[in-house]
Amino acid sequence: MKTITVLFLGAFMVLPLARPGFAQDFKKWAAKTAEYKQWLDSRGPNGTRLWIKLDGKQRPHRLYLGEGFFRADLKTQERFVETYSSYLAGHPEKFMLIDLFDARSNRAVGEFGWGGFKLYPEGLQIAERVRTVKEKN
Repeated sequence: MKTITVLFLGAFMVLPLARPGFAQDFKKWAAKTAEYKQWLDSRGPNGTRLWIKLDGKQRPHRLYLGEGFFRADLKTQERFVETYSSYLAGHPEKFMLIDLFDARSNRAVGEFGWGGFKLYPEGLQIAERVRTVKEKN
């Protein structure tokens, strides 16, 4: 019985090593994550100001959004939040839960979670105000 158990456990320990492209997957993920980081940095505090800061001490992470986020259309906002979530997860096909906060008021304006990207009514109101000001100028 011990021999069968040892063989069974040994087979499960060797199976992940037998997959030929396993190490290459990590390289692809790392390259994609680096690409995400570069793209996100260009849209951060020194870029288009889609985001201002990230509070990783909280769970879920708190992402503080800048004025540029609220100026963007809904599709761009969703793409940005999904990309940031994948970057935080460290994997292009996985996501991290994120709470979205307005950087000016420190109020929750949305979330990204199991149900996808969602802006609360407060977030939609801020976006509408910012877009209205933008159109006037």
